[in-house]
Amino acid sequence: MESISSIILAAGQGTRMNSAFPKVLHQLAGKPMLYYPIELTRKLNIKKRLLVIGFQAEKVKKNTSCFANDIIYVYQERQLGTAHAVLQAKPYLADFEGTILILSGDVPLLRYATTKRMLSHHKKSSSACTLLTVDIENPEGYGRIIRDCQKKITGIIEQCDLSEDQNAITEINTGIYCFNARELFSSLAEVNQENNQQEYYLTDIIKIFIDKGLLVTSITTQDKKEISGVNSRIDLARANKEIYLRNAIDHMAKGVTIIDPENTYIEDNVKIGRDTVVYPSTIITDGTEIAEKCQIGPYSHIVSSFIGTETKVYSSVVENSIVGKYTSIGPYSHIRPKSEIGDQVKIGNYVEIKKSNIEDGCKIGHLTYLGDASLDKNVNIGAGTITCNYDGKNKNTTTIEENVFIGSNNSLVAPVKIGKNSYTAAGSTITQDVPQENLAVARARQKNIANWAKNKTKK
Repeated sequence: MESISSIILAAGQGTRMNSAFPKVLHQLAGKPMLYYPIELTRKLNIKKRLLVIGFQAEKVKKNTSCFANDIIYVYQERQLGTAHAVLQAKPYLADFEGTILILSGDVPLLRYATTKRMLSHHKKSSSACTLLTVDIENPEGYGRIIRDCQKKITGIIEQCDLSEDQNAITEINTGIYCFNARELFSSLAEVNQENNQQEYYLTDIIKIFIDKGLLVTSITTQDKKEISGVNSRIDLARANKEIYLRNAIDHMAKGVTIIDPENTYIEDNVKIGRDTVVYPSTIITDGTEIAEKCQIGPYSHIVSSFIGTETKVYSSVVENSIVGKYTSIGPYSHIRPKSEIGDQVKIGNYVEIKKSNIEDGCKIGHLTYLGDASLDKNVNIGAGTITCNYDGKNKNTTTIEENVFIGSNNSLVAPVKIGKNSYTAAGSTITQDVPQENLAVARARQKNIANWAKNKTKK
């Protein structure tokens, strides 16, 4: 949209959040709140996008640069109101004569379809300004839309400036606008601070436009949730729930079974194949890809990982790792970052794998830790086995070749290599390499002392 620029207002502190850092950086479904209006402008293909920042501006810039590298940052050193914030953007749009879309950094649920409809209406109606409005039962805290007897907009009055009669109005201003750039910037200088807050309100522009004979129109949305501002921790929780629910519904429309959408937490940029089933209380984060016919959860946490076809992850954590096809993980296992798990692998109860490569057909039943390990195909790991990979200074590698059987309660002291088709006896501490097809026994010989218990009781 070459004739459209956008300004996102995000300079405020958000005092009702009772927080040490800016409101717009609070996390919503795994991302800063500010991600959502910025991502909306990207989806709209708006080329010139401005972000007005003020409170802890450098922190906001640092925490948004990863997803807003082409955003123009505009600084509002003193927060003197929304009109003052927009005025700070004027030098960056001096030669621009198209439409300016103004969004709020604390309104993260606004939908693409609604915004597109608003921009289309603004263009077709030849309005100087188009407002997005909504009727709500409890409009407390919002500016009200003032209309004349012919239903034409005559102004917007903020909550703190309402008369008793105006307080009953339920049509509210959402803070989302389309302006013609020339009329907007030529009128901003006429906005004053004659209000209870002594701020420069952007809403005053509407009355100025009308007095000049400029056309002001509006569109409405029926979805009250999408214009909800986040001003408190309670609002934040509601917005979180809504984003997760939207994401779940999107995946269900693509053929994913989600048992309880309201208790499943799927972030943006997640791919899930058809006929996969996601059970309640599961968290799936940005960057994860899950193939078809998998079973995930309940109580699983998948962090930026790949899960292969028909794999099952029960009540377990998989972080920044790759898991192959027809594999089973859990319950209560932890696949830590930089691990690669092959096809048809069995990882059972209370297994922790860290930065390891586990090839096809391996079985790691339960109560095991494998760190910095490399397992070839068809290795069997007995219960209670650990790789002793850290010597206090360096992380060392354990290499286990194909078809090895590791007995229960083994300690494999790295660096060490177990040759293919070999065995280690239960209870062994392996400190040296084991050649192919050997049995390694590394434990003290058992000694039975006759009548020891009887003699003990005589003392």
